[in-house]
Amino acid sequence: MFLRSFKLFVAALVAAMVVAACGSGESAPAPTGLTVVAGESSAIVSWDMAPGVEYWVFFAPTITAPATTATMQGWFGLPGGNVFLKVSSPYVVTGLFNGLSYSFSVNGRIDGGPGGPGAAPLAVTPRIAGSSWNAGTPIPGGTSLFGITYGATTATSTTASVATFVAAGAGGAVYSSLDGATWSAVNYASSRNINGSAYFGTFRLVGDGGLVLLSPDASTWTAQTSGTTQNLYAIASNYLNLNVAVGANGTIITSPDGVTWTSVSSSTTRDLYAVDYSVYNGGTWLAVGAGGTMVRSADGVTWQAVTTNTSADLHGIAHGLISLTSGATAFVAVGASGTVINSTDGISWTAQTLPGSGALNAVTMGSQFVAVGAAGVIFTSSDALTWTPVPAATDQDLFAVTRGSLSYAAVGAAGSNLLSR
Repeated sequence: MFLRSFKLFVAALVAAMVVAACGSGESAPAPTGLTVVAGESSAIVSWDMAPGVEYWVFFAPTITAPATTATMQGWFGLPGGNVFLKVSSPYVVTGLFNGLSYSFSVNGRIDGGPGGPGAAPLAVTPRIAGSSWNAGTPIPGGTSLFGITYGATTATSTTASVATFVAAGAGGAVYSSLDGATWSAVNYASSRNINGSAYFGTFRLVGDGGLVLLSPDASTWTAQTSGTTQNLYAIASNYLNLNVAVGANGTIITSPDGVTWTSVSSSTTRDLYAVDYSVYNGGTWLAVGAGGTMVRSADGVTWQAVTTNTSADLHGIAHGLISLTSGATAFVAVGASGTVINSTDGISWTAQTLPGSGALNAVTMGSQFVAVGAAGVIFTSSDALTWTPVPAATDQDLFAVTRGSLSYAAVGAAGSNLLSR
């Protein structure tokens, strides 16, 4: 009751502000060029900005949004709506319900004057990311990218942390992006392939010949002594006190900080291509690789073989929550010839083959599972059982996919990069 009353009070206060000229200013004409792009639980609102104009963004569920924008007073206090003051284009509105249509408008004022008319409203419907993809401009030089991760640069006394994507690949190439669409090269003196990436406080990359790189800012990278010369293909963290990297010939190395590494026995000599950690059952590590190989560990140190019911090479593994109601979770691993295996406990696995797909090279989980692979193939699943193909945005092989903030990004052959909001 208090929260509802408080919201009504705020709405009334803002409504009073919009009709009261706080200075000698005037209303601005309705903004031009309004566009709204739906994302996952979000929308990006853009418009043409003019010098000296202060802009407000309005939105509400389309079913309750006023038809008129000659005056914006009717847009205040609507259930499920809001108004954002003194904003710039583009503006990201978050906290929306997927599957619900929302209408958006923008108005302006000059020198503290009253708000002017709003732009003609536009309606969009947010939806779960992963079902629609846009191809970015291929990275110059056509470098193949084998790993991608998402994290935040470390804040300093002079700089704030910044959410950043990092992608890396052939010949030691490293790229960073603030939005998953525009990429900048990062200089690092290595010619060794970088195969895997992860984030835990700092950005972490692994590659051929035991290469391990760390960076707090996605720009300056420091090589660490890994204690192995085997090719490393993937890295993961439990986000607490352990990092695990896996690679050729069953190699597994562990580290509490990403700096000091120790080799442990994996109980296999098969190449391991991917590794994942879940808090399930007090903590579960799983690594997968050649010939359907899988090994499991509770502490990252002692590993045991797991029967996967497939002989296909497994290239990716992920886990996630599949039911808010029951709290049920699932594990998914993907691999050659469209192979997908799933499990509720990481021990008993069921295999299936997705029709019409070649190799599946990576999988991640956000609001749903997203698997990517050969010839740009992408599949999504909310339950780890039923998979839906996504219209292709590229014909290049995709090697890696990661979850960003309300988005997914994927990279692959010839510098290909895709983004889904």
